[in-house]
Amino acid sequence: MKTTSLSSPPRGLNVWGDQPEATAYVPSFLPWRRMLWIAWAVLLAAGSIGLYQRFTQGHLPAGYGSYVPWGLWIAIYFHGVGMAGGAFALGALGYVLNWPGFQRGKNLRLVIVLAVSAMIPAFFAVWLDLGHLDRFHLIFLQPNFTSMMAFNSWIYMAFLALAGIAWLLSYLKDAGWQPALTGWLKPVLCVGIVFAVLFPSQSGAFFGVVDAKAYWHSALLPVLFLASALTSGAAMLMFTRVLTNAGGGYHTNELERVEEHFMMERLRKILMAGLGLYFVLEFAEFSISLWNPVAHAPAVDLVLWGPYWWVFWVVHLLIGGLLPLALLASRARVAWTIAALLVGVCFISARLNVLIPGQAVGELRGLQEAFQQTRLSFVYHATAMEYLVGLFCVALGMTIFVLGRTVNRLVRNWFAARTPEFGKEAL
Repeated sequence: MKTTSLSSPPRGLNVWGDQPEATAYVPSFLPWRRMLWIAWAVLLAAGSIGLYQRFTQGHLPAGYGSYVPWGLWIAIYFHGVGMAGGAFALGALGYVLNWPGFQRGKNLRLVIVLAVSAMIPAFFAVWLDLGHLDRFHLIFLQPNFTSMMAFNSWIYMAFLALAGIAWLLSYLKDAGWQPALTGWLKPVLCVGIVFAVLFPSQSGAFFGVVDAKAYWHSALLPVLFLASALTSGAAMLMFTRVLTNAGGGYHTNELERVEEHFMMERLRKILMAGLGLYFVLEFAEFSISLWNPVAHAPAVDLVLWGPYWWVFWVVHLLIGGLLPLALLASRARVAWTIAALLVGVCFISARLNVLIPGQAVGELRGLQEAFQQTRLSFVYHATAMEYLVGLFCVALGMTIFVLGRTVNRLVRNWFAARTPEFGKEAL
């Protein structure tokens, strides 16, 4: 049955006053499909080299050691799961609240595929960081729930299960199954939103509960991680939706194209608000140590002025913050796509600015001078192998996203062949 509401624009309504093209957010003359396949092939080839080094040489080519045991791969892990949670929370909330551009079943399923394609590479990155790769299953078979690691791992599995149930229920709802079953879709999504908000916050608590690290021991870290997750999730959701329709064919009628622009406008506002909120919270965190005349925070000094200064000032603040804000403030829709990509990629620096400086400050004065060895250093720089493995994780995420869309299409065709009215109630 066709329904209308104040949140759904009537057919023909246009937010721009003209007829928007399906590729209005990217240059229409570029061969996007071919460019993406080339990018995927390059990332996969380069990443396979790093993966080969990891499996043949172990941790020896990596830059981390005894004092700084967590490096780039752990940052990828926290960034990936945060992005997955943020994208799912926004996409599911839009479906529950019937926001234009979010309220259709196929859009919800695309959000679920995006969340999974961000989360699985994150798990892969942290798996490679383990000393014994064959023992990862013990966290599920022999969990210790007083450990934040075990708690987070079980939260992730519960989230993936809820996402899978919501994915299936969305198909059954579009196929017109009994409301007694499909009516559970929105309640399941609401629980999924709680989990999606929970595990980025728990990632911040993962660091915040470490009393020995003054830089990490902050009640603001869970809030910072949640703000970062929602911001990067909104960015990648916007970028993915643009490229999904860059070649055309995703929207089946004019109303869907109009709804797409309502969705982009909403994501643009969320992204700008998220960037502003994160930098305000970050300033609040740093200002305590910067303006306290008796306190000294060497980790903050490392973030701002140490050998990692470029990560904060260039990657994080300039490329990942100020430049995207300027692009989002413009009315050029292509600029919004560029801003979303910059935020999605560069906001890994928000994780690095927490992860590395917190380890680079020793608790015992003179410890580094007492023992001399390559692995006994508080200075960490990611090596070529770590970067290459990071590229492989990106290629893996792209692969999962393409496979997920293929599965979506096959299942949709299966339902459509057996249910002529499949998907009509969403119009």
